[in-house]
Formats: sequence, C-alpha cells, structure tokens
Amino acid sequence: MKQKRLPLPALATLMLCFSTEFGSVATAETLRVAQTEWPPFIMDSPLGGGVAHDIIVDALIDAGYQVQFDQKPWSRILKETIHGKNDVIVAMWKTEERERHFLYTDAYMNNQMAVVSRSRSDFEYTAIESLKGKKVALIHRYAYTPKLLDYPDMIPVNSIDLPNSLRLVLTERADLLVSDEIVARWTIQQMKLDINQFKFSETYIDSTPLYAGVRRDHPQAQSIVSMLNEYFRTQGEAQLELLKEKYGVSTQTPSQ
Repeated sequence: MKQKRLPLPALATLMLCFSTEFGSVATAETLRVAQTEWPPFIMDSPLGGGVAHDIIVDALIDAGYQVQFDQKPWSRILKETIHGKNDVIVAMWKTEERERHFLYTDAYMNNQMAVVSRSRSDFEYTAIESLKGKKVALIHRYAYTPKLLDYPDMIPVNSIDLPNSLRLVLTERADLLVSDEIVARWTIQQMKLDINQFKFSETYIDSTPLYAGVRRDHPQAQSIVSMLNEYFRTQGEAQLELLKEKYGVSTQTPSQ
C-alpha cells in the first residue's frame, strides 16, 4: 500500500511547528552568569545557590537559556564582564559609571544597609554626620550610597570582603562597617562569631535597590533585560517569598 505524501505547503507547516517546539532546546544559547559569594543571596550550600542566584538563574532557564554560573571575586567579575568574559551579573547596585557598561533590569529586591559597630562601643547611627571621625570599613569597589562615599569627615578603611570588615571592627582597626543587615547577620553566624559582640544601629543608612546587570555589548542584552523584567512582574514577588522561606530569611528579607 502506498503512503500518501503530504502536499509541500502542509509539509512545510509541519516542519515549522516541529522546529518551533524543539528548536529552542537544540539552539539554546549559553549565558555566562557570574557573582561573588554573598550569602544568603549568593552562596554554595546544600540548600542551593542563594535567593538572588535562584531567582535570576531560574528566570533565564525558564526563558530557554542555558546557564554557566561562576563565583568569582567582585572586582574580577566587573572587569571580566566589561571585557566580554561574562554576560550577566546576578546582583548589582546601580552607579553612573556602571551604567556605561551594563543594562540594568528593574530592581527585584532592596538591601537595608545597616551600620555595625562593636557592642561595647556607645555608637549609634542617626545620620551621616554620626560618622564624623569614625574609621569605616568599606569593601573595595562596592557601590555604597553616594552620601556615604562622598562624606568627607569619616576615615575609610579598605577591606577585601565582609568577613575581613568584621575582623577589622573586632580588632579595632575599624570602628564601623556598612552592610546589608541580613548578609551581615548571616556572615557572623557562618563565621561562628558571637552576634552579641556586634551592635546594629536601629537607623539604616539607606535602602538600596538590587538589580541584575547585562553587559551592554551582548547582542541580546535588551531582550534578556526585558525578559527578566517580565519575569519579575509576573512571577517575581511570589518566587521571592518561596525563596526567602527556603533559605530561612522570610521574616527578614525586604522585597520591592
């Protein structure tokens, strides 16, 4: 019995449907995604990659991309991404300088920036002028709020990362540090330090929006940003709540 041949238009339509359904898997682009360790937002743990890591990587995979993720030192990430070795940075604060090199998504979270001192000190942050004459541990190339970086009457103390900043405060080489409160509390716990050695000021320096960044010269930069923004708009809030619960920060982490 002869098989009936499909007319050419019908065959073309069938092939188009097949390629549309399966082509994205076969030709999915791999995005090189990077971030420095920043628990509980970015980390390598039995629970997973952290709150910020999971929401961005899940969104990219949901859109059909393959993801190659690497943790690297922050200054290296910025330099490498500007030179095309990475495509997406999971979590960034916005600065005018960075906007020359990156397209930013909408903010998907806020970081409450706390001032941390030794508990035995009598310091309490109330306004930027509170920092006059104080030695403040600042992590190299972090995008702190301009009102902090531009305040001329404090004494900046260079730090390589948050654990180093905590040690600088404990050893009195710095009086204070500035960090997202959740990150600082998490890091103190992971370092097995006594939380009672530290004092968190009741007033925050600011609430800093958190973004993902895509290098401007990536051929799909605008499409990636638009896709992430749509994901934040339609699924972001619910997904954040699930991730906060998963990582045990559901009653603390602020979201936008």
